[in-house]
Amino acid sequence: MANDDGGLGDIFDFTFTKFITPTVVKVIYILVLVFLALGWIAIVIGGFSSSFAAGIGAIVFGTLFVLVWVLLYRVILEITIVIFRIKENTDVMARNSGGGAP
Repeated sequence: MANDDGGLGDIFDFTFTKFITPTVVKVIYILVLVFLALGWIAIVIGGFSSSFAAGIGAIVFGTLFVLVWVLLYRVILEITIVIFRIKENTDVMARNSGGGAP
């Protein structure tokens, strides 16, 4: 089955028999959250360095901006995981019907 050990050596598997995406998707999501949070902080600091009103606007609109991007990345990563689960379930169905897994 794909993703047995999830070791670092799987990165260099040029046959693509093991998939690392399901393993690293959590790390990718954490990195996205960290970078978006750092970007939000930079936007707010930049806003307050300009003026108080700009800082308040940066908090409001920056938060909305970050929330939209968090949702977008979350949906993209979930769709990616669903594709891998479809592949795994299809392999199970093929084995159960007498065929071999590809």
